[in-house]
Amino acid sequence: MLDLPVLYLIVKLTAVIASGMLIGNAKIDLIDIIISVLSFACVFLLEILVVRLWKRKSLLYISISVSIIVCFYIGIELIFPLLVVLLLHLFELILSGDMYYQISLTAMILLFLVFPPDMNIMLLSVVLILMVMFSRMAIIKLEYFLHRNEMLQEKITKLENKIADLNGLMKTLKTTASLEERNRIAARIHDEIGHGISGSIILLEAAMLQMNNNHEKAAKSVEKAIVNLRESVDEIRTALREERTDKSLLGINDINAILEEFKVKYNISTKLKTTGDLKNISIDIWACIHDNLKECLTNILKHSNATEFVLSIQVFNKIIKVEYKDNGKSDKEFEKHLGLEAIEERTANCKGRCFFSKDENGFGVTNIFYY
Repeated sequence: MLDLPVLYLIVKLTAVIASGMLIGNAKIDLIDIIISVLSFACVFLLEILVVRLWKRKSLLYISISVSIIVCFYIGIELIFPLLVVLLLHLFELILSGDMYYQISLTAMILLFLVFPPDMNIMLLSVVLILMVMFSRMAIIKLEYFLHRNEMLQEKITKLENKIADLNGLMKTLKTTASLEERNRIAARIHDEIGHGISGSIILLEAAMLQMNNNHEKAAKSVEKAIVNLRESVDEIRTALREERTDKSLLGINDINAILEEFKVKYNISTKLKTTGDLKNISIDIWACIHDNLKECLTNILKHSNATEFVLSIQVFNKIIKVEYKDNGKSDKEFEKHLGLEAIEERTANCKGRCFFSKDENGFGVTNIFYY
């Protein structure tokens, strides 16, 4: 990738070659010109090796300073473009930020005024100055954006790790909550129901012992045991009613979990809208909504470039309307393949009707159920 050391290497080689050509036009010994050009080229290549391998700025200061002295020794009027580039490189090492442009341009103007070159050398020098300035700005911006990209990649990696940790934590909490709920139900059965049944067993055992000697006491013990067992059965029924989760909560929580997981995994916005009494939705219809939702989300990944998905569940008097809608746009007409046919079949099995729609706002599937 092109960076500042490579930029200055290219510009300095360009300047020394161009200066060599100008010196050649001045009818100076060709061998001296070739030796000078090759010497400068070797020094410049050595400089970039110093930057890449040792990263020693002090060696660069020495090398550039010696090159500037050699330019004055050879003759500044002959090798003026190279002197310009060497000064720009020296300012690059000394200065930073906006000061580089201000001081460099000021120094170049003073250099042109103190050592006025001829027109060809001036034009070449100006071109090299502009080449360095604009290329430097482009490289700095590129390096800034690359740095920003690396930082964003690191943030994305950290966020992905956090999401993975949160998913693991959610699974752990879910398992822990399930175990705690089991322990609570077991404790309730033991404390409230187990004692009543144990007492009834003791009464029946006592009745068996009293059966031959005292029928009245045995009968009372049996009656009391029957009462206790009936109370225990009633407690069991009450506990089951209290512990049993409403089917509408099970269904809607399952739907919410699917939508949230899809949103996090594929970065596609998902929304759930509900109106009416969800208790009127049967278990079979909830299962159909669940499976159709998964099919619609799969179709988004396969056939749509949607960025938003909305599931709407509306419960009216005797009618349930479920609409799956995305904002995907495609010029192709949709065709019923296995996925859409499966949606129709599941809906029909629940004695419902299925409709498909496609317009400029996206693709939609509508299910109508009756209850």
